[in-house]
Amino acid sequence: MKRLLIVLTAACTILAVSGSSKSAPQSGPQSKPDAPVAADVVSRIRDYLAPFAATGNLSGTILVAQNGTTIFEQSYGMANLEWQIPNSSKTRYDLASVSKAFTAAAILQLQEQGRLQVTDTISRYLPDFPNGDRIKLENLLTQMSGIHDINDVDGYDTFARSPHTLDETIAKFSGLPLDFPPGSKASYSNSNYALLARIIEEVSGQSYANYMAAHIFAPCGLQDTGANHDARRIIPSLASGYEPFGLTGYQKAPYLDWSNKIGSGSLYSTVGDLLRFDRALHSGKILSDATRDKYYVEGEENTYGWYFFDRSERHGFESGHRLMAAKGHGPGFAAELDDYPDDGVVIIILSNSASTVTQGPIIGALAAIVFGDDAPKPPALSLAPLAEAELAAYAGEYQYGPEFFTPNEKFTLRSQSGSLVLHTAEIEQPLVSTGRDEFIERRFFGSIRITRDAKGKVTGLVTQYGSRSFPAQRIQSK
Repeated sequence: MKRLLIVLTAACTILAVSGSSKSAPQSGPQSKPDAPVAADVVSRIRDYLAPFAATGNLSGTILVAQNGTTIFEQSYGMANLEWQIPNSSKTRYDLASVSKAFTAAAILQLQEQGRLQVTDTISRYLPDFPNGDRIKLENLLTQMSGIHDINDVDGYDTFARSPHTLDETIAKFSGLPLDFPPGSKASYSNSNYALLARIIEEVSGQSYANYMAAHIFAPCGLQDTGANHDARRIIPSLASGYEPFGLTGYQKAPYLDWSNKIGSGSLYSTVGDLLRFDRALHSGKILSDATRDKYYVEGEENTYGWYFFDRSERHGFESGHRLMAAKGHGPGFAAELDDYPDDGVVIIILSNSASTVTQGPIIGALAAIVFGDDAPKPPALSLAPLAEAELAAYAGEYQYGPEFFTPNEKFTLRSQSGSLVLHTAEIEQPLVSTGRDEFIERRFFGSIRITRDAKGKVTGLVTQYGSRSFPAQRIQSK
């Protein structure tokens, strides 16, 4: 995802440390009785998740279902660290871009009602939008519009800290030139789904929130799902958002006013409601089988709010299973709904931590367990202080190559209080040891492996995010 890659320019760093880091207390698992299922599956899931929770790397709720029946559901960590309120099955989490799956379903629903066609141009509904006569609704739905992503607009981070109407949000990007001719390629843009939300309003005569409540949430039986468009509103059981801090702790995530994400990322929900939404898509409650079979198929990028993969492609296993995934990531939250439509398996993770650990090693490993494969072992995170001599061997200045998210970025590794800390000019992050010459950075749960020459001298490192590797050379020792 384009925005995620831009965020990953800081993927080996966390926000500036302004004082000592205190480990965030972790609650024990909040369990829900499991439906009958092979006992080893449930126990393997629990055992796999335990090390992540024990080291402060799992905060949220996880649900696994087979054929519509929940076989595993547990919550970890705190919905609110300040008041020590544990996460639970009733905790509501901001969904971020998982909201796009709801927005796309609403557009297709309006098409079934004959009130629009995805082959219509934007100009039919929003005549003043620049280039609207060149861009079809289906270009918005499939991320092929060429409209610049609002997240990448200069000053957006400041803009997004204040409330804005949908029209004000659209005005922020409407005057920008297209990045490419509409329909010529795919490139992820949150702007597309802001426009789709505005078209829903124009066609239905209702606000986006009211339309979704009446025509999507109610038919699906969603009692704990809604739109977080007014920061003044009290939403019961809504989790606070955090991001990893230090070796085990958390700090508050940067503030985002979710009114700036209408259509693209403004909804909240629970794991139970997401399962009901997913089942409703398959049962004809909100869309016909014909619509689902036509549009919920393999796509190149983010298509109609979903990503479509073969499991072997997504999670690196040999045995393939068709997978459609809705994924979200924003300040303080990460969310994913993985649906294996041919197998009746659904895995949902909602987290009130900005760490993508849930979307990285965890969700793929849970699928492996359910399908009877060997799940990769969790990293052996060590919180014990490292020897000063060992830390001194790593200290120095390093530089990534041109293929890194920020080309040729320089950074420094330093010894600090028994840990190896990665510094840039603005930010620093303690790295968690997983063995000799191996570390984890908690924000994006990337693995870092130190490289040495034949004589054992440190020459650089390799940072791994999923299947992508980024080498960095040591350019100066200290």
